[in-house]
Amino acid sequence: MVRGARLPCGNGHDAGFTGYRDKTIDTVLGPVTLRRAWYHCEACNHGFAPRDAELGVAGTSLSPGLSAMNDKAATAGPFAQAARLLEDLAGVRLTAKRVERAAEASGAAAKAVRKRSALIAGRKVVPLPPCPLPDMLYAVIDGTGVPMTAAETAGRAGKGEDGRARTREAKLAVFFTQDELDDGGCPVRNRGSSSYIASFEPAAVFGDLVKAEGIRRGADHVRQFTILGDGTAWIWRIATAKFPEATQIVDLCRTRNYAEGDVEARENCL
Repeated sequence: MVRGARLPCGNGHDAGFTGYRDKTIDTVLGPVTLRRAWYHCEACNHGFAPRDAELGVAGTSLSPGLSAMNDKAATAGPFAQAARLLEDLAGVRLTAKRVERAAEASGAAAKAVRKRSALIAGRKVVPLPPCPLPDMLYAVIDGTGVPMTAAETAGRAGKGEDGRARTREAKLAVFFTQDELDDGGCPVRNRGSSSYIASFEPAAVFGDLVKAEGIRRGADHVRQFTILGDGTAWIWRIATAKFPEATQIVDLCRTRNYAEGDVEARENCL
């Protein structure tokens, strides 16, 4: 159905009708192919199909019903398990990666991680240790500034001359194992052993996520658990509070800068 030769694009311009395009949507009853009118805005260099928004499939290829089903399956366990659950119960075949992307887009993945982390950190759920259990487990914790729009940084103090913040700090952690050395004698991370945590939450909240992931990965059971990071104070507060028995290793470059009198390095370590 054509709604007219031109339609508002949503950004103050008019978009023109350019023809029809097909889109295949996965639903709880199987794939369905739609033929929709397509509009393009030259000013925004952006195209859209009004029908997608009406059906709730703008920016996605899952129907609202299947998306809701996917969210519930994704919160029940790992994404590969969720994909198998959807196929077993509804006959819907989605890859684990597609389940993950849909759950992340809806926010269900983040809610599932927080719920699981709260239960694990509160010792209400005690995961079984990995099998086979690694001899050593490693974690690297860090933070980095992510560029944001002005609306996202409103009210936040920044390091620029005008005092405005242009980034928000994303806190990250990766857990992994490494059992072998390369030809140069450097450790080699075991393939497929990495699991990641990332959040814009404050350090106190992020620390609980790190604690839960460490428990899940067997930090309480391995012979040696090692945490690596730079000299930033919040990293070592998390390491000391959440894993007091872990070995702590400070980034070599940051240590060297500290020793050579780098003012910023010293301030970050205090």
